[in-house]
Amino acid sequence: MKAVIYCRVSTKEQAEKGYSLEGQEDACRKFAAQQGFEVDRIFMERGESAKTQDRTELKNLAQYCALNKKKISVLIIWKYDRLARNLADQTDLLKVFGTLGIRILSVTENNEDTAVGKMIRNIIGTFAQFENDVKSERTTNGMRQAIQQGRWCWRAPFGYKQSRDLNNKPLITPAEDSKHVIKAFQLFETGLHRQIEIVQKLRKAGVKKANPNFMNRLLTNPLYAGLIECKWFPGYINAIHEPIITQDTFFKAQQLLTGKKVSLMPRGRNHPDFPLRRFMRCPKCDGKLTGAWSTGRNKKKYAHYHCFTKGCSYNVRKAVLESAFFEYLKSFQPRPDILNLFEKIVIDVWKAQQSEQIKEELRVEKELKALQEKQNRIDKLMIEGTFSEEAYKRNSEDLKNQILMKQIELNEVKIDLNDVEACLNYCKFFVSNLAQLWASSEVDLRQRFQSLVFPDKIYYEKGTFRTTGTALIFKQLAAKSPEELNLVAPTGFEPVFDG
Repeated sequence: MKAVIYCRVSTKEQAEKGYSLEGQEDACRKFAAQQGFEVDRIFMERGESAKTQDRTELKNLAQYCALNKKKISVLIIWKYDRLARNLADQTDLLKVFGTLGIRILSVTENNEDTAVGKMIRNIIGTFAQFENDVKSERTTNGMRQAIQQGRWCWRAPFGYKQSRDLNNKPLITPAEDSKHVIKAFQLFETGLHRQIEIVQKLRKAGVKKANPNFMNRLLTNPLYAGLIECKWFPGYINAIHEPIITQDTFFKAQQLLTGKKVSLMPRGRNHPDFPLRRFMRCPKCDGKLTGAWSTGRNKKKYAHYHCFTKGCSYNVRKAVLESAFFEYLKSFQPRPDILNLFEKIVIDVWKAQQSEQIKEELRVEKELKALQEKQNRIDKLMIEGTFSEEAYKRNSEDLKNQILMKQIELNEVKIDLNDVEACLNYCKFFVSNLAQLWASSEVDLRQRFQSLVFPDKIYYEKGTFRTTGTALIFKQLAAKSPEELNLVAPTGFEPVFDG
C-alpha cells in the first residue's frame, strides 16, 4: 500500500533554518516503514500558516490525491495541527480525504477509529484551535494597544516606508513617493480635476501603479493626514507618524468624494436583530434565510425570517425560531458527570502533548539566546573599535532580523502552563451554558457559537430542527452516560452517576 506525506512549518525562519521540516519528514518516513507503507510522494509546506486551507502544497496534495485515489491508501502527518489548527477546517479536510478513501494517520497522536479515538482527536483539535485563538487574541490586543497609542501596525501605504523609532518600535515615515501623494491631493482639492486626469498625471510622473482604484484608495486613506481609522474604535485616532498632508486637505477631499459630511462612525457588518440570518436554511429550497421587519395592518411592526429565493414562500416568526433554537441548544448541554470525565481525559491528553511542546520551546529559546549573545559580542566589538561603523551596521541589521524572526517563532510555540486550566474552565463553562451564552451575547459572538455547534447545514420546520452535521465533541458530551461514549475513566477516577 502507498502513502503520501504532508509536512508543514508556519514561518519562513523555520522553513529556511529550523529542523522542523526535516524532523517531520524523518518521523513520517519511519512511521510509514513501521506500518508497511510505501512512500509515494512528500508535500512540504514552507512558511505558510494553518489558519486557513488556502495553502499551496495543501492544494497540490488534495489535487494529487484526487487524481491518484486508487493507488493512495493513507496520508501521513506528524500532528493534526500540521494539517489545520482550526477544528472546522480539520473536520472538512478529514471529510475530503475520507471521500477519496484515503485515511489520515498521525505519527504522534491517536489514530483509532473508535469513539474514544475520534473524541481525543477532537480534543486535540480543540486545543490547537484554542492555542491559535489565544495567540490571535494576544496579537490583536497588542495591536489594539498600539493603535490607541497612535502607531500604525500594518504595511506602509504608498508614500510611506517601514522604519523604526528610537525605541526600535515599528514606525512609518514619508518616502520619496510622498511627493506624488501631496500632488494628487493638491490637484483634487481644487475641484478642477477628475480622478482619471490625476491618474494620468501620476503615470507621466513615473507612478506606474496609478489607476482609478489606486487613486480612490489614496484619496480616502486618512493615514496621509496623520489619522488612523480602525474597525476596533469609533472615529479617528491621532497617529504618531509624520503626516504628508493636512487634515483640512484630507476632509475637503472627502467632501468632494461623497458630497456630504464624512461619517466618523463605523458601520456594523451584521444586523443585531437577526443572529440566525444566513445561517438557518430553508427546508423547502435549501436557500439561506434572511431576516426583516414588516408592518402589519394595524401599523404594528413584527420581525420574521424568510427565504429570499424567488418563488419560495417559507416564512417563520423571529420569536418562534429563536426561542426554539434556544431550547435546541440546551439539549446539547452535558450532565456534570459526563463533563467531569471529559475534564480528566483532557488532562491525560494534555500531559502527553505538553512534553513535546516544551522540547520545541526549549530548542527555540536556546537558538534565540545564541543569537542574542552574538549580538552582544558584535556590540562589544563595535565599542572596542574592532568593527567599522559600516561593518557593524551590516552585521547588526542581519542579526536583528534573525532575532525578530526567532522571537516570532518562539511566540508561536510557547504555551503558558496555566493555559490548560484556563482552557478547561472556559470549555466547561461554555458547554454547560451554551444556550444562555448564545441568548445574551452580541450578534458576532452568537454567530460564532452557531457555526461551532453546527458546522454544516441546519433547517427548522414545524417545531423540529434537523442538521446535516453537528460538531462531534457536542455529540459525545450530550450522551446520557459515559458507557454510551465507550470511554474508560482515567486511573483513580470514579465518576458518580445520577439515578
